[in-house]
Amino acid sequence: MCTEIRKFQSTDLDGYLQLYNTSEKSDPDFRKLTTKDVHRIVLDHPHHDPEGHFVAVDSGRIVANGRGVFVPEHAKVRGPVAYFELYVLPEYLGEPVERDIFRIMVDHLKYRGAEWITTRVDTRYEARVNQLERLGFTKTSYQNHGMERSPSGIEEPIVPTGYRVRTARVPEENETMVNVFNEAFATRKKYPAMTMERFTKSWIFDDPANHSGFFLAERENDGRVVGMVMTGINHKFNEEHGTKRGGTYSLAVIPSERRRGLGTFLTLKSLKWIADKGMDVAYVSVNVANEDALKIYQAAGYKTVQVYQGYQLRLA
Repeated sequence: MCTEIRKFQSTDLDGYLQLYNTSEKSDPDFRKLTTKDVHRIVLDHPHHDPEGHFVAVDSGRIVANGRGVFVPEHAKVRGPVAYFELYVLPEYLGEPVERDIFRIMVDHLKYRGAEWITTRVDTRYEARVNQLERLGFTKTSYQNHGMERSPSGIEEPIVPTGYRVRTARVPEENETMVNVFNEAFATRKKYPAMTMERFTKSWIFDDPANHSGFFLAERENDGRVVGMVMTGINHKFNEEHGTKRGGTYSLAVIPSERRRGLGTFLTLKSLKWIADKGMDVAYVSVNVANEDALKIYQAAGYKTVQVYQGYQLRLA
């Protein structure tokens, strides 16, 4: 196989789409991307680095894509850690082009100051697990569990004493939600603060119908927002997977208000919203290091259906 590796160009967009939608089909959570998706999550994303985005071309066809991301403001918190994506057509997996494009991307990340690459993979996605092992990645202690339960049988939960809960006003209260999220997660080790741009650049904001599932918890004595949960339905995912699934996202309660029932209440409130929308499956995703959230979800009847395992590579 004779391939040319070069930087991604604007004219490569269609080829990138075709590559992704072909190479990632074996991902159990595969969702076909559109041009709009690529602009939102890649090309127009604030952390996209055009200098670190490469494609491999064989006979005019893009057969591999390698993209590295190193964010200096994140490095101040997490250390010199970079992230990456690598898509390779199935017939090119394990071929020299896979390692060549990865090596070029790694060289760029090292030039930018990265010393490690971290990633995660759904353990059901065997092709990606095998790829990481071929490239020299090793497992880390990080695990994120995807959990599901039926939303049926959920009654309207009772608000804990001293609080009131209401639907967030979008976009007027986006900043409020970001502030609560950041205060809640600041207790986690090496957590980089969420930016407004990153927070709102998500599919969950794209559908205004989801906004009715964004709930805020306020203290009654002073009206301060101290907790939040965002609930949404990804209709495109449901159509492609033949399911009716709604998800609970961004559950956050600031440290001073924890262990008072707010997290459980917001979880059940979110579940009730999913049930009222006629969904058959309720989904959450939780880092197992977040023991409080894991216990809340388990107590609410969620069971693990997928495990995202962390991997890392030391850049010599």
